[in-house]
Amino acid sequence: METTIVDEKGTHILIRRVNRFAIIERRNNRFYNCHSGKRNGIAADDLSAIGALLDDADWVEEDTARQAFNEVVFQGTEFAEKMR
Repeated sequence: METTIVDEKGTHILIRRVNRFAIIERRNNRFYNCHSGKRNGIAADDLSAIGALLDDADWVEEDTARQAFNEVVFQGTEFAEKMR
């Protein structure tokens, strides 16, 4: 199944596979899972490898994913502003 990038802000990426969505993070040329506390990254050279990073439970409806994506982006922005 093809995975596509829907939105990207900072290090966070909203991705879609068929009609399900998930959030991943790209840092240091690696993809990381933003769900369930799993933090082992994989090489960011191919989105098709995402299957090894995400479980079925990590894929959610679009509205749920977009709300979570907006929240994580806001938290990251807020944190960066505090660090200035």
